[in-house]
Amino acid sequence: MINQQEKSVGFIQLQFFDSTTDQVVCLGGAGFVTKAEDDAAWANVPVFEGESAFMADRLDAEGDIVDEKPVSAETCEKLMGRPIAALISEGRVQLKAYLESLPSVATA
Repeated sequence: MINQQEKSVGFIQLQFFDSTTDQVVCLGGAGFVTKAEDDAAWANVPVFEGESAFMADRLDAEGDIVDEKPVSAETCEKLMGRPIAALISEGRVQLKAYLESLPSVATA
């Protein structure tokens, strides 16, 4: 995902609900400079009918989720231009690194 929130009016972020680790893994996304681009991109994300481990989140300029749609693995691949296995693998690595960077809480 583009990390230019100060320049973007909205974002689409793709998520994977990882049943192996019970975590939400970010697969990537994109930011949009104009509202028209943001609206058009969101309108072009097809809703997956049925159960899916994948979700498209629509975020506003502040990064708050304002809408969401279940999507297919194929939609994630098409939008990101990468195989789903690679997106999941890289997302897991990034999530692990992020979680390891957080200060640990000492237990009493």
